[in-house]
Amino acid sequence: MQETSKYTVFNIREYLDYGSHGLEEDTLLQVLSEFSCEINPDVERFIKKQSVEFAKKQQSVTYLVFSTGDAELECEF
Repeated sequence: MQETSKYTVFNIREYLDYGSHGLEEDTLLQVLSEFSCEINPDVERFIKKQSVEFAKKQQSVTYLVFSTGDAELECEF
């Protein structure tokens, strides 16, 4: 996890650890299901439908950027 004053960045591969300190996959999928990105629907679709599977297969690394103030998953370019 990387933190700045405005954002917190999570690598989902690190948090799908399946160990006692990792996020449950269901919890992560719930967070991702609430993500919206009107700017780029392809990004939204990837995050919701493929990012977890790609991370589990080590095909890609997906970073989630949360606003520190309201803990919202951000969609900014």
